Amino acid sequence: MAALDIRPATGADALAIATVHVRSWQAAYRGLLPQSHLDGLDPGRSRVQWKSVLGTTAWPSAGTLVLVDSDAASVPPTESIIGFAGLSPTRDDDDDDPTSVGELQTLYLDPGAWRHGAGSLLLHAAQDQLSRAGFVTASAWVLETNVRARTFYEHHGWRFDGSTKLHDWGTFVVTDVRYRRPLV
Repeated sequence: MAALDIRPATGADALAIATVHVRSWQAAYRGLLPQSHLDGLDPGRSRVQWKSVLGTTAWPSAGTLVLVDSDAASVPPTESIIGFAGLSPTRDDDDDDPTSVGELQTLYLDPGAWRHGAGSLLLHAAQDQLSRAGFVTASAWVLETNVRARTFYEHHGWRFDGSTKLHDWGTFVVTDVRYRRPLV
């Protein structure tokens, strides 16, 4: 495995994160989401949204971690970002104490980094950050039909808690399922 580093994202990482996000979605959700939606994803357009998201960082409880391939000699260095994880206090209304439940909002890797341990490294770093922020439980919403992601989380001790919700993307609707794991 390459030499990998994890660090908090900055606004300068917006395009690199958007690129990983689009590439990951186009590979992971092929056959699970409408192909026209996947084909229409554009990192250039979502860069602005990512810049806004990164501007709302509130460490230690909310922000985005990036996974950097430090062996990649890229200029600018943000192009060596191969994954990211977004964290926050839970956004779920049914959690009694949002100060005790942290949410893994996103975890995506460039498809070229899949199945080499990078996802596990990033997930563990995200869990550690949520724990350092004082959360005792972590939650994550996963596309119900995404067997690869569900298996990944289950392998790392996450469990489906029985909660589901519809996610309306405007032109299609999918079902998400919630996973949880203790952080202590």
